[in-house]
Amino acid sequence: MEFLTVRSLATLLDLSEQTAYKLLREGVIPGRVKVGKSVRFNKEAVEVFEEGKIKIHYNLSPSLSS
Repeated sequence: MEFLTVRSLATLLDLSEQTAYKLLREGVIPGRVKVGKSVRFNKEAVEVFEEGKIKIHYNLSPSLSS
């Protein structure tokens, strides 16, 4: 089983590290594993998420209310 750092996760998903941390805090990305004080992601779970096999929808832009 292979694990990704937040930096590797951001690269794989083509996100900034800041966005990756935001999604981490919000629990959007699956496969999170705590290793001491560090966080890693199960690479297989992230790849399934990326391929769209897990249907989680997240809007990165704030909604505009008039």
